[in-house]
Amino acid sequence: MKVLIIGAGSVGIGVGASLKCSNVDVDFITSTFARKLAIQNGGIARKGMFGNVTIAQGQVGVYDEYAKLPKDAYDYVIIATKTTANLEVATKLSEAEACMKDGGVIVFMQNGMGYETPFLEYFHEESLYHSRVITGFKREMPNESTVTAHQAPILFGSIYGGDLEVIRPLAEAINRSGLPAQVDEDISVALWDKFIYNTTLNPLGAILDMSYGELAASDYAHSMMDVLIEETFTVIKAAGCRTNWDNADDYRDYLFNEMIPVTGAHRSSTLQDIKKNKKTEIDTMTGSLLAIASQCNVAVPVHTMIYSLIKAMEERF
Repeated sequence: MKVLIIGAGSVGIGVGASLKCSNVDVDFITSTFARKLAIQNGGIARKGMFGNVTIAQGQVGVYDEYAKLPKDAYDYVIIATKTTANLEVATKLSEAEACMKDGGVIVFMQNGMGYETPFLEYFHEESLYHSRVITGFKREMPNESTVTAHQAPILFGSIYGGDLEVIRPLAEAINRSGLPAQVDEDISVALWDKFIYNTTLNPLGAILDMSYGELAASDYAHSMMDVLIEETFTVIKAAGCRTNWDNADDYRDYLFNEMIPVTGAHRSSTLQDIKKNKKTEIDTMTGSLLAIASQCNVAVPVHTMIYSLIKAMEERF
């Protein structure tokens, strides 16, 4: 098995180290010179929860241009960039599609909804697979990723009815490294579950500069989260979609009593982006929710306000 990981951020490095630990050949492609140099000179590492995994210098490949990728090499191409890069990534990968083996597939490890849209212009939907990640990764060094929080196994599946046996070897390899991962027969339900989590916590945490635990501890933030969850469930119902919870009240109980106690110290990727003066993934999170709400003729005023606030913050960058 050989895997190309596009994006050498916290998720990419963490997953790459896990795969290499399970004797999978791993290459990265990154446009960031410092990350490329760090990987070339120091290898990669996954630290924190589930134990430390260190991959020595020279054990993984790293490229800075798609044109340099080997031909007929990769069984899996993992997209681990921010969703803001997806249009560019889809275009460049299509131009370098010869790097993928016959039958090779693309696997998204990203936040939000609808991020696969640019890829559908170039690749068959059966070759696209999704994942649900509720594991917190933090990159403090260019070539190291620390698992800071974990609530459930990484799930892999297809929203297009693709053959799940195709993705199973990838999930099993990650799981063997100690990082829990498995295949899910109905990944769309898990994606909606994560979507509620993201749209409730990520942007609000960024606006208020709070961790998930701090949000839950604030009466004012807590009340806003209650409304955000209620609005999201209204959209889910109107769109005819499913989650693992029957209603907003059941989800609130789960979020505040089970999820946040485990992930309370985590500071959202949206907040981390704001701190770095970078564009966020708000368009594939709250933006996607607003689009679905509009299609279903559902009003979501608090989500609309949250979206506008993040967009206003981004205008400074």
